[in-house]
Amino acid sequence: MVFHSPNFIVFFAVLLLLYYAFRSIRLPLLVIGNLLFYAASGLGMLVVFVSMTILTFVCVHGMKRWKGWFWVGIVLNVGNLVLFKYTLLLFDTWEQLTGVSVWVYDAWATSVVLPVGISFYTFQFLSYLIDVRRGQLIPTRSLIRFWIYISFFPQLIAGPIMRGDELVPQLEGLKDKRIRFADMKYGMGLFMVGLLKKIALADPLASYVNPLFAKETMTAVEAWLAAYGFGFQIYFDFSAYSDMALGLAWMMGIRLILNFDSPYISANPSEFWRRWHISLSRWIRDYIYIGLGGNRKGPVRVQLNLLAAMLISGLWHGAMWTFVLWGGLHGVLLIVHRWSLKLNRWHGVQKMRLNGVYRIAAVFVFFHIIMWTWVFFRAESFGQAMEMTRLMLQVNPVALVQHPFMIGVAALSVLHVVEYGVRHHEKLASKWWHFAPFPIRSAVYTALLLLLFYLQRGETYEFIYFQF
Repeated sequence: MVFHSPNFIVFFAVLLLLYYAFRSIRLPLLVIGNLLFYAASGLGMLVVFVSMTILTFVCVHGMKRWKGWFWVGIVLNVGNLVLFKYTLLLFDTWEQLTGVSVWVYDAWATSVVLPVGISFYTFQFLSYLIDVRRGQLIPTRSLIRFWIYISFFPQLIAGPIMRGDELVPQLEGLKDKRIRFADMKYGMGLFMVGLLKKIALADPLASYVNPLFAKETMTAVEAWLAAYGFGFQIYFDFSAYSDMALGLAWMMGIRLILNFDSPYISANPSEFWRRWHISLSRWIRDYIYIGLGGNRKGPVRVQLNLLAAMLISGLWHGAMWTFVLWGGLHGVLLIVHRWSLKLNRWHGVQKMRLNGVYRIAAVFVFFHIIMWTWVFFRAESFGQAMEMTRLMLQVNPVALVQHPFMIGVAALSVLHVVEYGVRHHEKLASKWWHFAPFPIRSAVYTALLLLLFYLQRGETYEFIYFQF
């Protein structure tokens, strides 16, 4: 079920009504709700998910008696992810390198379906195992609470990736928690913002971008337009899901972490990854980068660790080598940025970087670098990505700026900045909004609802990160 479907709206409305009416059974309601939500994707997927939950729970508590259970849990979860997500990539790569076909390739390709959300729930399983192993988390003895933590339906399919100490403690006193009308109102507002992003921005951008990437030949201008369009499409699509997830959880008295913080106003790659898919970025940092040694083993090792972490991040996103290359590009960008920080030893460079004009120029340049890297994320093949890169280097800037779609790019950029301002001055924005006369606010709400109903009639798309 997708959040903007009638089926989900009915499902959530019934669940929320029961959730508010019967406090004492909130946990059982979440257990059943999570089961029903995931079962809508397929019973086979549900069996795999429930089985991995039980097996991981057993491994977590088995670690008290035998530390080897930790590795059993790691192998089970990583193996499950590799089996469903990367087997075809491995088969295909083997055939290309050796010319020897794998006889089960066709049967596997036609019969096995990637379980939805497998990348996200696998990372939650792994973080739980690692945190318990490190002594940073006392595991819950309740299989019910563990299941709710892993399968909490608002963030199950596409995050944010939560840690055990962030979500499980919230479940302890949930049945006694009083959910205020203000919480309901705020959660509904977040959900509506996400819904508006998805229907009014992400889906129309998809209708524009998809035909461009489907073209056999592009012009240089079209290559840039495709990059700009997809860059904003994936942001509004993924942040829409995150906003809706946060809103749904808020209405149930549960707080999820912020997953996006206007990443396109970043001036460098390090800042970008503190703003983009924040829960994944910190997962990669804490469990891959630091696990490999972090910055504790010399400058060369630091650079290798950064590159390895970002390559894994790229591979996590999809079973194509273009994703790995995309991650590698970000790894190289992080390494180059780390080198550039050494220039800060010179007072003149430090002073320049504190200048507002420098900040604006850095954001402008890095924005275009990020748009270029999205080509490798979206391209159907390595060849298409390289051809688009060649065209983008040859573009006539005047012809590009004069294209009508650039007005949309400018408008989306302004909206991105406005979103940052509202998020970081939320109380001020809310106070200002309530100063507006009630008829004006009602008219705006009505106009937005009518807009949503109108746009809902057009072509709709699944959230991009559902495929990961």
